[in-house]
Amino acid sequence: MKYLCLGYFNFESFDSEPEEVKAAIMKECFAQCIPFRETGKIVEEEGLHSPKTAKTIRPRNGKPFVTDGPFIETKEQIGSFFIIEADNIDEAVKIASLHPGALMGEQYGFGIEVRAI
Repeated sequence: MKYLCLGYFNFESFDSEPEEVKAAIMKECFAQCIPFRETGKIVEEEGLHSPKTAKTIRPRNGKPFVTDGPFIETKEQIGSFFIIEADNIDEAVKIASLHPGALMGEQYGFGIEVRAI
């Protein structure tokens, strides 16, 4: 079964850091991705651009209505996604727990949601 994992964090908080701090955090993230990917269970993994670049489409009078920005206003936004192939949600959670978003970045609201597809 496949599981969609959504990585959340607070873009404003992270973006307010000096470039050298952000670079160090990203270096640590990339290093942690090695054992995560080595599970062989990752189908797809990607980071997302800032929600400032997003567009949202909603129905209005039977037609698509496009607005700038993310779907909802919230402090934490989706910053990445990955798909895991696992036997059950417990295995998917175990694998997702190796992702940097589960191990670091607490001060930036890092977190991962795991949902069956």
